Amino acid sequence: MPLSPGEKLGPYEILAALGAGGFGEVYKARDTRLDRTVAIKVLPERIAQRDDLRARFEREARAVASLNHPNICSLFDIGPGYMVMELIDGETLASRIAKGPIPLDQSLKFAIQIADALDRAHRAGVTHRDVKPQNIMLTRDGIKVLDFGLAKSAASKPAPTEETLTVLTAEGTVMGTPQYMAPELFGGKEADARADIWAFGAVLYEMVTGRKAFEGKNYASLVGAILSADPVPVTPRWLDLLVRRCLQKDPDDRYHCMRDLVLDLRTPPVEPAASTKPHRWPRIAAGAMTLIAACLAALHFAEKPELAPETRLDIVTPPTNSPASFALSPDGRKVAYVATTDGVSRLWVRPLDSISAQPLPGTENALNPFWSPDSRSLGFFADGKLKRIDLGGGQPQNLADVGATTTGQGAWSADGNILFTPIGLSALHRIPAAGGQAVAATRLASGEAGHSNPRFLATNKPGDRDFLFRSLGTAPALWVGSLDGGVEPRRVTALGIGESAGEYLAPGWMVRVRGNALNGQRFDPASGRLSGDPVAIAQAVGVDPFSGAGAFSVAAPDSSSRQGHGASIAWRSGTGDRRRLFWFNRAGNNVGAPGAAMEDPGSSFPEISPDGKRVAFTRGTVGSRDLWIREGARTSRFTHDPADDFFTIWSPDGARVVFTSNRKGPLDLYVKAADGSGSEEPLLQSSDTKRPNSWSPDGRFILYWSSRNNGDLMVLPMPDPLTKSGGSQPYPFLSTPFNENQGVFSPDGKWVAYASNESGRYEIYVRPFPGPGGEWQVSTGGGTMPRWRPVGAGGKFELYYHSPDQKLMAVTVSVAGGTLLPGTPEVLFPTHMGPEGIFRQGYDVARDGRFLIVTQMDDGSTEPIHLLLNWHPPGK
Repeated sequence: MPLSPGEKLGPYEILAALGAGGFGEVYKARDTRLDRTVAIKVLPERIAQRDDLRARFEREARAVASLNHPNICSLFDIGPGYMVMELIDGETLASRIAKGPIPLDQSLKFAIQIADALDRAHRAGVTHRDVKPQNIMLTRDGIKVLDFGLAKSAASKPAPTEETLTVLTAEGTVMGTPQYMAPELFGGKEADARADIWAFGAVLYEMVTGRKAFEGKNYASLVGAILSADPVPVTPRWLDLLVRRCLQKDPDDRYHCMRDLVLDLRTPPVEPAASTKPHRWPRIAAGAMTLIAACLAALHFAEKPELAPETRLDIVTPPTNSPASFALSPDGRKVAYVATTDGVSRLWVRPLDSISAQPLPGTENALNPFWSPDSRSLGFFADGKLKRIDLGGGQPQNLADVGATTTGQGAWSADGNILFTPIGLSALHRIPAAGGQAVAATRLASGEAGHSNPRFLATNKPGDRDFLFRSLGTAPALWVGSLDGGVEPRRVTALGIGESAGEYLAPGWMVRVRGNALNGQRFDPASGRLSGDPVAIAQAVGVDPFSGAGAFSVAAPDSSSRQGHGASIAWRSGTGDRRRLFWFNRAGNNVGAPGAAMEDPGSSFPEISPDGKRVAFTRGTVGSRDLWIREGARTSRFTHDPADDFFTIWSPDGARVVFTSNRKGPLDLYVKAADGSGSEEPLLQSSDTKRPNSWSPDGRFILYWSSRNNGDLMVLPMPDPLTKSGGSQPYPFLSTPFNENQGVFSPDGKWVAYASNESGRYEIYVRPFPGPGGEWQVSTGGGTMPRWRPVGAGGKFELYYHSPDQKLMAVTVSVAGGTLLPGTPEVLFPTHMGPEGIFRQGYDVARDGRFLIVTQMDDGSTEPIHLLLNWHPPGK
């Protein structure tokens, strides 16, 4: 969490934020002991919280602190998770180079000071490992080399593994800073002083020429240039020879020490004046070589083109809690993904011919992006809306309400239609990509609870409107549907647990995840039939636990590219469920899990029993979830049906549990004795999707959410459990054009708090029950998941909710003369919920004031997006 002015780290008082990068946040601060201004770099949590990395950092920082040189930024102090440095006023060398090449005399002056600083460090046994223009400052007094805090002392010598490279990665770029990485580092070898010499040569070249020594259209071509190419020569000749000696591919062929470099820079040779008489033979030779090259090119293109070789590379992104939320553009030239920086999750787009990504403004809280066929626009889900954004500029456009969902998936057809699931589990709907009225595109068959994961076949046929989709229910399967009316869906194959929906890869292949492996299989889109044996593409590919979508994306060969190029395939590992349930006190301190079993992955939707002794929760992935109950040291499975069972509420006496299940098709309400005895009986069955929200304290009513009318709050009168009398048909409590959900009775049963998007975003409101009466907005700035707790006597309560920036909020509520008197919302603490918890029942509150919260176990996945370029199916 960013620090604010006035906060203290030990004896250091924070004054202002200076910036942030891949290795932490930097602040201007005051040393209260010596009354001097310093710079403080706060380490990222991924380093500060790991004992091994923190110990290593502190060990190496002590070695760096021993350096004393006028061109090295001084390291004053280290503390738990931070380091204190000299505050430097100046301009980075990178900023100066951006203005153009630096004159030769100035370049040599700067180069000597940089080399002298590195020589001093190397003599002390310290290797910098990240020499680049961004880490060099130009001040009035000369050069200052920064970030020796990232350095490696010779005593420890850890190998530069992928993990250590990732530590040095800037947000949204490929591992490390490739332009300044010596060739041996790409092979996993150890970084020593010769790697600094290579980087110094690249920096010197950039100062003199104003351009980087090695460049490429994408990461693969850049690495290829570093490993095999030489930069364009510079002048004078002696300097070109010096730079080339620094940039030798073999470390043994470079300068052996920085001291020799310093001496050569200080005593450049005097070059003889160049002759002004033109030479004829070099021009003749150059003309001949041009002619030969043209002939060879003609012969090459007259031959049958060879298949382009497969290329593999990784894209490291900022952390994400939605690792399956990424998509390759149809032209195979860009990838869109969801990532979190500065505590905000948003969409980023990374061209594959660039080493950097750009965030898309206005896409906060985005999930599950999908591309337009022309690769110029993106659809995505955020804040209960289906949205689109054009990459040419402008703010996102709201297309449709989708409810409080984290499982929405979309697809964009060539004729300008978007397929999506509108609210919860239902049939697929379509809407014009330019906006308009959404209409049903599929129909639920008997035994089906919903349709999801649409993907257009994109067979490059004019007017093609066929799409793949997944059915959920008693017999999950993969189907081919059509936007053309009267065309019946064609069943492709059954889907087992852990199997994802598929994507079509022209010509004639389907790609999907089966058993954590990404496979390709021959597929005939006309008949909807798979044939032949699956072909393995990648291993350890994840399936999103919320949507059931495979963590992969494909793009067919670009028809505009030269022949011989294959498909592009992207995938991610590590998308398993990282949610756990933990107790937190009001101060936000984690006070432990309800039991060891509750620390298993996938525990969500917690509901505390009225006596506070039991917890009902959901475990599993979409399509195969079950209910469990924890009591003391014992955890018992509560439901055993292969269908999807989730969302529980307790009866006021704790004797019964109501939940939702799709075992008969649509999500219906079921009831079962809390002690596990007896069978699970249908409580309410109808064609709409239903989720139980709350049971009134007197036991007479159940409040539930219905998908009818864009999302209504309904009341189900309950029969007396003994006499079986008193029940009746459900009726609306609140029915508007907006989506009202997550309704919960107050402890006295006289009020209902709920979330509604009537203002354009979800806010928390309160109405009297059973009504009529007014409406009070309780939240400010957005909110979901209301929860009540009685505090004191006289009808005083505390109402909690979850803010869009993942903070738990509290509002004191009192009642006077039938009027609700809500107080000012108070921030309690950040919750770090996973994506499922943000919009649903991700926490519950006990009567003693503790909170049981679905907790993300880390700051998000840092697993890179793996790319396979030019995949050629067997037989090509």
